[in-house]
Amino acid sequence: MACSLPLMLMSALFAANALAADATAPPQALAAEIAARSGMQRNLEELCDDIGPRMTGSQGLQRAQEWAMRKLASYGASQVHLEAYELGRPWQRGPAQARLLNASAIQLNVMQKAWTEGTHGTIRADVALLDVKTLADFNAALPKLKGKIVLAESAPREAPKQALREAGVAAVLQVSAKSDGLQDMWGGPGQRYDSNAAIITREHANLLKRLLARGITPRIELNLQGGFAPKPAKAYNVVADFPGSDASGEMVIIGAHLDSWDLSSGATDNGAGVVTVLEVMRAMRASGLQPKRSLRVVLFSGEEQGLLGSKAYVETHRNELDRIQSVIVQDAGSGRILAFPDMEVEGWYGPLVAALAPTKALGEIDVHYAKGFGSDHETFFKLGIPAFTPMQDTRDYRSHTQHSQVDTLEHIDHAALVQAAQVTAILAWGLLNGERLPR
Repeated sequence: MACSLPLMLMSALFAANALAADATAPPQALAAEIAARSGMQRNLEELCDDIGPRMTGSQGLQRAQEWAMRKLASYGASQVHLEAYELGRPWQRGPAQARLLNASAIQLNVMQKAWTEGTHGTIRADVALLDVKTLADFNAALPKLKGKIVLAESAPREAPKQALREAGVAAVLQVSAKSDGLQDMWGGPGQRYDSNAAIITREHANLLKRLLARGITPRIELNLQGGFAPKPAKAYNVVADFPGSDASGEMVIIGAHLDSWDLSSGATDNGAGVVTVLEVMRAMRASGLQPKRSLRVVLFSGEEQGLLGSKAYVETHRNELDRIQSVIVQDAGSGRILAFPDMEVEGWYGPLVAALAPTKALGEIDVHYAKGFGSDHETFFKLGIPAFTPMQDTRDYRSHTQHSQVDTLEHIDHAALVQAAQVTAILAWGLLNGERLPR
């Protein structure tokens, strides 16, 4: 049957509007579901208050992995399982004490650096300052450090990892990057100082430097009781799938690291990322949505020791890496998402903009021509896989909570966390159903 041109145009316009409505309906449904029934606060309390610290190789992380698997299964995930990799000998924290034996004779605020040997009893030694910029100056300073407790203010990156140990130093004190009496933790296999190393607060490091500047040599009593388990062990990643409708096997991975440091409960680093990823999975199932591509959740371990979990994942799944559409990793605290870097790949900019278009009601989420590193997405990006991590409002994440003893639920911004989950869910949906990103 013939029809008039105006009627044809009206029909086409109606069809276009219907298609546009269908395209925006799933993102809106995801955002609404998260706003109305988010499980993130309860999940954070269970993860941080009930389980607590989750250092790789610890029983705390094992409990957290079991908890996460139960959550994923309850949210409708399939093939929920653990994937093992070799960790080596796990490190276990013990008591750490330090006392100034002269001057004010105060107790010094130190924590043993992770993945280092302890002192095997109490040692007493004079303090020597190491503050050099070049390898030549570093090598020239070594003979003067034998038998000393070295306050390592700075040293060149190219300095050999075991040079201080081979020089016969008694111990190494590294300075916290944070102020206000906050500790800062790091370390892992293959680290820079591999024995008798502790982290001292900036204020107490400054005390030692002031004494040295006045010609007073501080003498310290130090006892570090942490060390390594007697036998090697395996570490694990948690992996779960939410199958898509397409049989091609393509997938979008959303991930976060489940491990944390052990000075606190790891709420912002990275409990916030973990519950965000879980919430995306929950909301997608609760909204009755099935994407084109499959959604895979990976909760990595060993991130704090050098991205060990993500490196193990890509090795285990090397034969399916070409089926990964993209990777989104959440690991920057609980602040609102402000933007995503396109990793300076021109072909990724447009698809990111398109996938984020439905987030306008949640704030202007920009796509920046920039690179973002420092978490597990980096492992995938180095293999050419589109991999992104959000740029978030940092709040007090870098200055206070990250790796410190105050990484607690009190520093979580719940409203911002909900927004981050909504944005992540919408971006994931766009990438699950959108055009294939170029390699």
